[in-house]
Amino acid sequence: MDSGHVVAVSVGIGIAIQVAIVGRTSAVMHPLAVSFALLMSGVVAAAGWATASGAWADVGTVARSWWWIPLGVGGWVVVAAYGYAANRVGVAAALGLSIGAQIALGTILDTVRHGSSMDLRTLLGIVLIVGGAAVVATSTG
Repeated sequence: MDSGHVVAVSVGIGIAIQVAIVGRTSAVMHPLAVSFALLMSGVVAAAGWATASGAWADVGTVARSWWWIPLGVGGWVVVAAYGYAANRVGVAAALGLSIGAQIALGTILDTVRHGSSMDLRTLLGIVLIVGGAAVVATSTG
């Protein structure tokens, strides 16, 4: 397992913890308010990082691009949606269904953008992941 795999697994663990906390908090507060508070704490932490690492020029370059606005809004909504879903169907179901959808669409995007092959093994993997997510979703929420 290389560093990319370790980072991906670590992020997955972090997201599961975050979704559990946001889901619980979203039971008593609006999920978009919870997500906004998290976003603001992220902005503060990121500003500290940009200052310490001298990355403000890169931040400015991204901020001048049109695509940063819909992606930023998307991130805010995704965190809120995870909280909303986790509060209603459980963390495992919310993450399982989301990850199943991400894997399926990600495979299609890789095929279209990078010419990756969509062979039987890839399709079987998608079916197993999406099927597993469906099983988890029907047995947890």
